[in-house]
Order: sequence, then C-alpha cells, then structure tokens
Amino acid sequence: MTIATPLLADPDSFLARAEERGAPLEARAAEAVLGLLVLCEARRRTGLPEPTEELAAELLHTLLPLYVSATESELPDYVAALVALADHTREAGRLNAKRHAKLVARVHELAEGFLQAMTSPRRLTWPRLYGNLLRADGVDTTDRQAVRDWLDAFAQRPHAERHAALGFAASCAQEPLAEAAWAEALCAERSRQARLLLAGRLEAVAVAERERPRPGEGPSVAAAPADLSDDELDDWYGEQAAVLADRWTAAGLDALLQGPFAHLAPGGEAPVPLLTLVEAMAGTHLEMNGGEFAPLPPAPLPVSAEDQAARLRATELPRLLERAAADPEGADERTRELALASGFLVRGQDGVLGPGPSAEAWSDGGPAELTGLALTMLGALLSRLAEEEGTAEEYDGEHVLTLYLLCGEAGTAQSVARLAALGDMWFVPPEHESAPPAPGGPETGDYELPDPQALTEILGIPTLTASDREGLQPAATRLVRLMDGLAALGVTERTGDALRLTPLGSALLREALVLGLEGPAADAFPTREQVRGWDAGRLVAAARYWPKPVARQTIGDWLAAHGAEGWAPLFEALAAPCPGPDPARRRSLLTTLDAAAVPEETLHRLLADPVLGGWAEHLLTARGQAPAAPAVPLSARAVRLLDELEAVRLAASLDHRMTAATDEPEPEPFPELLAAFDKAAAAWPGGGQALLTALAAADPYTTAALAQQLSHHPDRATAEQARRAWRTSLAGSAEYVGSRRTKQSNRRADRKRKRG
Repeated sequence: MTIATPLLADPDSFLARAEERGAPLEARAAEAVLGLLVLCEARRRTGLPEPTEELAAELLHTLLPLYVSATESELPDYVAALVALADHTREAGRLNAKRHAKLVARVHELAEGFLQAMTSPRRLTWPRLYGNLLRADGVDTTDRQAVRDWLDAFAQRPHAERHAALGFAASCAQEPLAEAAWAEALCAERSRQARLLLAGRLEAVAVAERERPRPGEGPSVAAAPADLSDDELDDWYGEQAAVLADRWTAAGLDALLQGPFAHLAPGGEAPVPLLTLVEAMAGTHLEMNGGEFAPLPPAPLPVSAEDQAARLRATELPRLLERAAADPEGADERTRELALASGFLVRGQDGVLGPGPSAEAWSDGGPAELTGLALTMLGALLSRLAEEEGTAEEYDGEHVLTLYLLCGEAGTAQSVARLAALGDMWFVPPEHESAPPAPGGPETGDYELPDPQALTEILGIPTLTASDREGLQPAATRLVRLMDGLAALGVTERTGDALRLTPLGSALLREALVLGLEGPAADAFPTREQVRGWDAGRLVAAARYWPKPVARQTIGDWLAAHGAEGWAPLFEALAAPCPGPDPARRRSLLTTLDAAAVPEETLHRLLADPVLGGWAEHLLTARGQAPAAPAVPLSARAVRLLDELEAVRLAASLDHRMTAATDEPEPEPFPELLAAFDKAAAAWPGGGQALLTALAAADPYTTAALAQQLSHHPDRATAEQARRAWRTSLAGSAEYVGSRRTKQSNRRADRKRKRG
C-alpha cells in the first residue's frame, strides 16, 4: 500500500531555492524535516511548513531520533534544512527579522542535544538501527530487493555475531549483567511507541485537514476509506505509517521487520516484559523510599555469572518454553502464551507460530544473555500470574511489591502464615516479623496453615481460634500459589511454611532494580562485597531499616572486613546527630552488635561520648569493670534511660493492643511506664522534672510519646513538666516498629481503599 497523497508540499522547489541561494541541501534530510513538521500540524501559509521554536525542539529531540537513520556525518544536514526552512519563511514575509534570528539561534542551541539523541544507543528503534547498518554496508536503501537480500544474509549469521553487529553484545564483566538485554528491550519498546505515534499523527493530520481545511493549503496525507471500522481504521493508518517511515530508513524495512524477519526485531506490539519488570521494581523502590537512601540488604547471590547461568538452565520454565518453540501445537495454551510473551515463539503474518529469538538465545547465549532472557521470562510470568484465577492481583503491582519486600529479608526463610497475615492487614507484633517459620510441612502440594495454637506462636497474636485460621487460609493459599508459580523459574523455594527467595531470585530482582535506577539510587540492592567497602556512616544509614537478624549479620561481616579499626567509626556513625526518629533508629542497631566482641579499650574511650557513653558503661559493668561515675556525661545516661523507658512504653502499648477490647483506650500513663520512670527519677539529680528536661534534650522526637503518657503523672509538677516537654518536642509519634512492613501495610491499605 502507498500513501495516496504526498506528505510534502513541493519539496523540489524548496531544494531548488536552496541551490539558488548557494547553500544546497541534502534531499533526504530536507524531505524528512518537511514531512515531520507537517505531522506536527505546522502552518503552511507559504506552501511549506513553518517552523517555530517549539516545533524545532520537537523535531530535533523527539521525531528525528524516532524515525530517521543517519550517520553522524549526515546530522548537520538536518540542522541545515531546518535553518533553510526558517530562512524561507522569513523571505516569504511570515517571520520578522527579530523572530527569525531568535529561531535560528534556538535551532543551533538544540543541535548539540540533537547529536546526542541521534547517537545514543538508548534512543534507537529497530528500523533506525537496521537502516544505519544497511547504509554502513553501502546497501541502496531505496531498493526493496537489496534491503531484503541484506536482511536474509544477516539472519544467516551466528547469533553472537548478529548481536555484536547490533551493539547488543553482552559481557560477563558488565554491571549490571543484563545491560545489553535492557538496551535491546528499550529498542523494542521505543519501536512500538514510534509506530503508534506515527500512525496517530497521520490520522490527526487527516482529520484536521478534513474538518478544518486551510485556504491555499492542499491535503498532506491520504484520507482513509469511509467504510472502515475502528479496528480497520487503526490498521489502515498503521500501514500508511509503515510506508512513510520507510522513506527515512530503508524501502520495505518496516514490513520486513514486522513479517518474515520479525525474529531480528523482537518486541512486537506488546510492551516488553523485561522493561515492564524493571520499571515496576524501580517504581516500587521509589514509592517505598522516595529519594531517601534506603538500600535493600545484601543477599546471597550466585558466585559467578556462569553459576547464575547454570542455575537458570536447571529450572523448569525455560525448558518448557523451549519445547513449546519446537512444537507449538504440542504445548498447552498457557505455555504457548508465556512462550509468545517471552519471545520463545513468534506469530508470523500468516498466523503460524514458529521459534522466536529467545529460543535461539536460550540455545546459544552466554550468561549475560541468559540473565536478560530470565528477566523477560520473569516479567511475562508475573504478568500471567497477575491475571490467572487463584493468583490474580488485588491491585496493580501487588506481586512485584511482594517480591520487593522479600528482597528486604536477604534470602532468610519467611513464614507463609506471617506473610499472608501481613498481606491481609493483620497486625503482627514487630518482634515476630523476623521469627522463624513453622517447622515441618510437605515440600509440595496444597498448603495448610498450622493449627491455631501454632499459628498463635508464629504470629504472636494471642488466642487465635479455628475461625481466625479459616479466615486467613485464602490469603495463604493465594500466596503459596504465587510463590510456587515463581519457583518454576527458580526465583523462590518453599518447604511447608518456610518460604524464601533463592540466590537466583535475588540476583534477577537485583538486576531489575539496578537497571531501572540511575545515580545514587543504583545502590538500591548492593552486593555483600559492595557493603564491605562502604564507610561506617553509609552502613549505618542503610542498616537502620533492615530486619535485625540481617543487620546483625551484615554489620558483623563489615566489622570482620575492617578489623579493630572499624569499631570507632561505627560508633561515631551510630551516635551521629540526625533529625526526627533517625537517632533512635541508629541506636537500635546497638542490639545487633556482638557485645562480647567490642574491645575493652574501645568501650573505655566511648564512656565520654555524650550519646553512647551510658551504653558503654552498662557493657563494662556487665563485665565487672564498672567505671567511675563522673566518666559518663549526664546526656549519655539520659539517652540510655530514654531507650529503656521507650522500650517499656512500646511493650505496654503492644500488650494493650493485643489483649484489650476493640477501641478500648490506652491507660494514661501505663502502670509499667509510670513505675519505671519513677524509679529512674528517684536516682536522677533534680528528680522527675530534671529527668524529663534531660530526656527531651537528648532526643526530643523519641521523648514526645513518653511525655504524652507522663503528662498524666500523679505528681502535678512532673505532669506539667511533661506537658511542656511534649509541646516543645518534635511533631509526631515515636512509635517505630523498625520494619518496611509498615510501609507495605500502608501501601496495600491505600490501594484497597482506592479499589473501593
């Protein structure tokens, strides 16, 4: 099919006038500039499209990098054509001298960005990429048969050689490993978007010219036949767009890459699963943490790229898809759909299924290509599980969020029952969030929750009944089906109630997250080796969010790597002044340290620290080496008392929440807190009022919740002082459970409310 009406208005006369002015233009560049400006619905009062600063930016930074194949040496031709068009508009009296000079200056400003956009590997489309290769090989890109012959010869080249020629050659030394696959996925997605955009622009111009004809301007594009349905109309404009795009790449190229050579340009009409997964992981991380430095803890990973590839080759799903590629009719419908989505199968123009590019990559690819292929399969599998009965998502991105949160557990086993309870909005006491799963249970088959007594122990929720267990079973069954489905790709493994991410699963999700984030956020999922190389401040800033068992192991690894010299900077980072709840979060990491391993010399030096001196004193006293009282500043003693009192308050609040009747208010103050405070105040210089002042000075944020409780102290003077401390403390509650699951619950609750 051809474009029935020329897209351009007299390009020959434009080229002739440029020749007369002594500044001849390259015809192909001029035709592309004119045509794309027509698609921007530029005014054509001179017979040619009239550029503006806005249109120049769209042309140079968006449209030309989407549709035109050109060598770097040819790029100035496009800038020259745009400047010549501005000159023509000025000569025709449609642009005054000042506006003309401003427009030309803007074009030259945009030229640098145009060069970057046209040469960036991340801005390519399949037609542009193959058009560049054809031109580099000296092929006549206006000859359809020559283009087809070149593609046929290219398809016969070995897989690795083709990828190298395309610029997607992968190396095991790359970080991330799937960088080449990511670039290929971007190319596929950009190609899909470019095709849709061009068809939409053609239709928009046709409709505008039909509904609002401009005097003196002829039609730019062909009008669609009147008897087409909506779907037929979309197809018609899509075919017109393909023919038009070939003017700027190579004759017949679009149809060839959509048809007999589709395996050379994977991606098709649907979003690429790898790209979808990467964007979902990055989006989840940013939604959970914003711009805050909050990396996931390092997890066990395969020891090498080759080990990772071997683990992948041992999984069930790719072998199943490979068999589907060899025998599409012998595969069930679900497998065929997964094979199509992940590129193991492609559907030809005649509707016949045949082996796709992923089948060849699986057979011949190295570790880096297999990693990219695994991300594609994981994205396709997640998309399928999100829609299937029994595993359908309750809100968009739910399954990716579940995997992201499992990444936060660093490969440690989690209880299915506990994860299901948290996902179903049950309140699980913080100290039980990292408790081990229930022992035993079958490795495969249907999952049954433990009995109510065992469930009570796992969740830390008292007096659970058979009815409670029955109510939780659907959420647990759904979670198990999801995780067992992902096990087909080796991402998860489960034995009874124990569920974890495998090293392969952690590696793939780490790849997705690192690919999707840029700048400092790319450290969102560091390796153990990377964390060992961090300074103490970076380690503490990250570990404050991690589950305590994971933080304990990682900090222990860091100290082992840094030796005796690591203790001083670690304690300095733990005591660093910070706003809001951060000081308490940092001090909570003291409980993850092996107290017996802290050198005595370090503890004695730490006694004078205004924040951690009280902790060091307590440790030395436990070793039978109590220091002299003046050695520890009062501020450090206040910090230690504050943490002890806050622990009492949190325990009392939790006990009330777990045992009190619904909506029963908390006692004010808690008897346990009142007793602990009075005991501390009796030994504090100046008594309770002075102690409250010292606590607020030590950590106003954490003191706020204590002061609110103690504002009901029976001693009026102490109660008044507590109210003053409360009013001057930082806003907000000191309630902090130290877990990402708080954010998970909030996010799930928000999504469920929106779903309504």
